[in-house]
Amino acid sequence: MHIYFKNMKAERGKEGDLPGTDCGIEQLSSSSHYQVSTLPSPRKKQSPPSMPPPALLDDVVEQILLRFPPDEPACLVRACLVCKPWRVLLTGTAFLRSYRLFHGPPPMLGFLHRLYDEEPCVARFVPTAKAFLPPRPDRRCWYALDARHGRALFYDSEQKPAEFVVWDPTTDFQRRIPLPEAPKSWNAAVFCAVEGCDHLDCHGDGPFLVAFVGTDRKEGTWITSACFYSSEASAWSGTTSVHHPDASIEMRPSVLSGNAVYFLCDPSTRILRCDFVRERELSVIDRPDVYENNIVLITAEDGALGFAGVQESSIYLWSMELDVEGSVAWLQYRVIDLGTLLPSRALMITPDAIGFAEGVNVIFVRTTVGLFTIELKSGLVKKVSGRGSVCTAIPYTSFYTPDRVIPQLPMPDEDAMIHLLT
Repeated sequence: MHIYFKNMKAERGKEGDLPGTDCGIEQLSSSSHYQVSTLPSPRKKQSPPSMPPPALLDDVVEQILLRFPPDEPACLVRACLVCKPWRVLLTGTAFLRSYRLFHGPPPMLGFLHRLYDEEPCVARFVPTAKAFLPPRPDRRCWYALDARHGRALFYDSEQKPAEFVVWDPTTDFQRRIPLPEAPKSWNAAVFCAVEGCDHLDCHGDGPFLVAFVGTDRKEGTWITSACFYSSEASAWSGTTSVHHPDASIEMRPSVLSGNAVYFLCDPSTRILRCDFVRERELSVIDRPDVYENNIVLITAEDGALGFAGVQESSIYLWSMELDVEGSVAWLQYRVIDLGTLLPSRALMITPDAIGFAEGVNVIFVRTTVGLFTIELKSGLVKKVSGRGSVCTAIPYTSFYTPDRVIPQLPMPDEDAMIHLLT
């Protein structure tokens, strides 16, 4: 670049030359122009290469991963893609045990419900957890009865003779069970058969029991009997019976409390208690005659048997207590105002309580605008279905961790896992 100046008479005292000629200004001719030559700019100092951030300590990484939410199982599976050491950690027995202990009761991954507005009858699995959908979520001619300890129980009416099916949605494990002679009205429940199990890692391939209860009317009185199927013995036990004047088993969700499973009866002021640990005794419990038939069995805050009833726009929670003489007493311990939780148009007709998730304490409420879940502890409400034809909601709870996901893939590589999670 060149810069030209008009000739000016610079004053410099006695020497008469243009000042600064020795500092990059060069005279071109005697005429009156001078060239200023530009000096090279000084080089910028290059900063030293930045150091990579220090690696996280292994125990810090583990503590972070332990806090990934269990109701979003894709989070842990994606973490397996980070590096091989993480995958080894996340599929290891020690980490998975710590993960389950840290989070406590298994999360709800979805629920089963019966669709009567489709022909033939369909049992459908509806996921509530992100990135989880079992193989073939619709089961034609299957009737969903119960779900507990990582297993779901169905009645397969298409099979001749009819059978029970125990299914694990996380692994697609199935086991068929012959149906005992069915009485006039009956119901069934499934639960883990491992003594002392904490039920944090129960799955379909482990030992389980199926409780089958039914009612027949003989000589003017109702007789309810029960028997148990053992997966280890592959056989049904003998029957235990109880006589009562006017209680017939209903095919509605049961609940597990302590060492007994409880079933609703018709009229719904009766509850059948089925002890499956000691002598497998049966007994009938009376409950308050309230809310007509709009109730669902629950476990109360202390784990005792309870029920939830809906009246107008409120849910009333009750728990059972035993006095010093062993007599049954019922206590109403909480009222939930649905007007503050659900949209007003959902309350134009009294909602129905149709399901309860043990462990996570979630109630399913059916309304004219869809099906909602209400977490009793936090009050969190979610709309989980837009269908108003859901008859019964049977929640499914389980941990769905990478050790369960990866073996199901045709090739346990990153591309297959990315495809699974998208």
